[in-house]
Amino acid sequence: MAALRRAAAASDRDLDAALLRVGVLAPLDLEPIRAWLTAPSTRLEALANRDGHRVIAVRRHGRCVAWVHHDGSLVTANELRSIA
Repeated sequence: MAALRRAAAASDRDLDAALLRVGVLAPLDLEPIRAWLTAPSTRLEALANRDGHRVIAVRRHGRCVAWVHHDGSLVTANELRSIA
């Protein structure tokens, strides 16, 4: 996860390759993912969903605040709260 965070702070090419290495397809627009991966006071955690696909959880103060899914989609905790 440290390499993924470093790649997010580097170029699009580096971030694209790092996402692929951890099992996430990079979307065309990397900026939303980059913003969460480089956000201060966050910790990244590699998880898998029920189907075994990779999910990167972004945690702040022990709580998940965003998830990067295997298909490159990004879901934030605020989006989940607005659905409920």
